[in-house]
Amino acid sequence: MTKEKEENKTQPIIKGPSLGYTDNFPKREMWKEIAKELNGEFKIKYNSGHELEIHNISIPHNKWNINISVSDSRPLKFQISFSSSQDFELIISWEDFIERILKKFSKPEIELGWKEFDKHYLIKSNRSDLVKSTITKEIQKTLLRHNVYSISYQTDSATRTAELISVIQRRAGNKEMIFELIEMYKLLIDNLEKSRIIK
Repeated sequence: MTKEKEENKTQPIIKGPSLGYTDNFPKREMWKEIAKELNGEFKIKYNSGHELEIHNISIPHNKWNINISVSDSRPLKFQISFSSSQDFELIISWEDFIERILKKFSKPEIELGWKEFDKHYLIKSNRSDLVKSTITKEIQKTLLRHNVYSISYQTDSATRTAELISVIQRRAGNKEMIFELIEMYKLLIDNLEKSRIIK
């Protein structure tokens, strides 16, 4: 099938009401370039009906892999698995109006000292000291610049493993943005290792 025919095949998804769907097809080349430049891997998958395209990218960093996924129906997401050294839980998410009201009646949230960041994000964790050593100003700036929706780091004490999942936004964005986010997650991994949260 020619590229033109493939593009025509995806056009109805774009032109009609989106119904929560975006078209990932145009981003194929961008992901291929990113994977190639960072010695990673890019794979295209489809759902069972073959109408939704899923892009999976894996980027190596030291002994870990930064897994990136986005599909026609799901937002851009970063996911990293670790062996854990400590019981550490962290959730960073947009602070919306309801959360602002709720936090007035619950225990105080963690603040990092930069007003612009603290106003935009709600931080919950069982270890505020570790949050402050891992979510540095450089990471805060990137999170704000790209309006990252959420980061969740959860430890499974039974298996001594942990998973970091971050939902970025609905669309894949551009190459420059993806490179900045990958660099931010590399820095975050380094900080988690330095703080002896992961091994």
